[in-house]
Amino acid sequence: MSIDVIKTKVDKYPILFLLAIAVGVRLYNINSPIIGIHSWRQADTAAIARNFYENGFNLFYPQVDWGGNSPGYCETEFPIYSFIVSILYKFFGVHELFGRLTSIVFSLLTILFLYKLTTKYFDRQVAFWSCLLFAILPLNVYYSRTFQPESMLLMCTVAGIYYFINWLESNKVHFLSISAFFVALSCLIKVLPILYIGMPLLYLAWHKFKIKIFTNIYIFLYTLFILITFTLWYYHAHQLFLEYGNTFGFWGGSTNRYQYSMLLTVNFWSEIIFRTSFRHFAIFMFPIFIAGLFIKRKTQEEYFFDIWLVSVVLSWAIVPTTSLVHEYYQLPLMLPGVVFIGKFFAKYWHQYEKKLNIGKILTVCLCLSILTGSMIYSIDYMRKERTNKSDVFQLAQMIKQNIKSDSLTIFTTGGDPTLLYLCHRKGWLVNPSYLTEEYIMSKIKLGANYLAGSFEFVESYNLFVDDGQKQKINNVLSKYPNIINDKNAFIADLR
Repeated sequence: MSIDVIKTKVDKYPILFLLAIAVGVRLYNINSPIIGIHSWRQADTAAIARNFYENGFNLFYPQVDWGGNSPGYCETEFPIYSFIVSILYKFFGVHELFGRLTSIVFSLLTILFLYKLTTKYFDRQVAFWSCLLFAILPLNVYYSRTFQPESMLLMCTVAGIYYFINWLESNKVHFLSISAFFVALSCLIKVLPILYIGMPLLYLAWHKFKIKIFTNIYIFLYTLFILITFTLWYYHAHQLFLEYGNTFGFWGGSTNRYQYSMLLTVNFWSEIIFRTSFRHFAIFMFPIFIAGLFIKRKTQEEYFFDIWLVSVVLSWAIVPTTSLVHEYYQLPLMLPGVVFIGKFFAKYWHQYEKKLNIGKILTVCLCLSILTGSMIYSIDYMRKERTNKSDVFQLAQMIKQNIKSDSLTIFTTGGDPTLLYLCHRKGWLVNPSYLTEEYIMSKIKLGANYLAGSFEFVESYNLFVDDGQKQKINNVLSKYPNIINDKNAFIADLR
């Protein structure tokens, strides 16, 4: 097939081409277990899905594996993603593959809605380039095939905005109802969309209604529905915490995600900018993104993308610690971000001036981005999903062989539930620094049968380098029969 024929097909069916590219780059290593980058986040999500499947599909009572001898009901975000995966388990059996495929499906829907949204303000070329970059940039690819709800969140974000714009254009109430559903779901999956969806929608509504926005009954009911669903869920989730003591720490606690003093430091912003430019934009798309910001806006509505972009950055300031630690908190930036890249590509791709050949520069930047993105993806992410190189995966297999599935176990992996999930056991998580004889005795009284952990790592992302803590563990192990105790790992019988 000639290049001209391929180009004709792409021009005729751009969405199909974009979705095919997106699927192709996301299917690699799709069978990987829950290991690698941010496995702790995926492990909790996957555990909730598995517990739904095993314990009766009660959407309003998500269960974690680290609740000790309690049912494990936990204060968490609305677990709709895990619930959807658990339904797939009912028909096809438990396997992480179905969680990853669910994420891929949502990412494809994100691309579809982003294309449709972009064509409302720009031509098809801008939409094509925007969605192509969204489909292939490395962290967009990675987090759209991980076992976590980020992919669903991005889809709900774009869909909610898209249908809101449809309502503004047509005054058809069913579009507003669909938008309310998706925006409410976004705010249930994560709290921050209240800001980075709310601000763009407020701008669009103000642009049409001006001061009458405050007397518009549809806007009032729309906002009320979102706030009521948000309040009801998080109130219920907090009651689960008060009754069972398990939480992901939304409103404080040990997570300490609200260190606002760091917003005044150079390190905070330089780290986020560097990570975003390097990992999210694959280095060479970042200057194109910056250049796209300076392209003249043709209409007032077009400033909607600027408001969207700014609102995402402001959301990082609300939870600075979390935004700094977790790179996927920058993912929402990519939705408006790729549109600015798309605008630049669409405007200059075919410009071949003698003095400054911008078209060729863009071609080189695109090729280099694909190259660097592939290297980032394969070296920093895919390589860490190799089971034969994963200490936590190997230890999980030993635990499966030596500890009965119904035996409660103390795991010395800090706040990381990856090992707990991989070995399909339940119990308690403790940092080695807090492991004392008193702690162990208190858990034995609650039904703990075993103590397990590694001398190689604490969390799956944090090597165990404190020799004093290792000696402390060995002192504890000397008081109990050891099933395994070598330089790499330990399992002790506490019965």
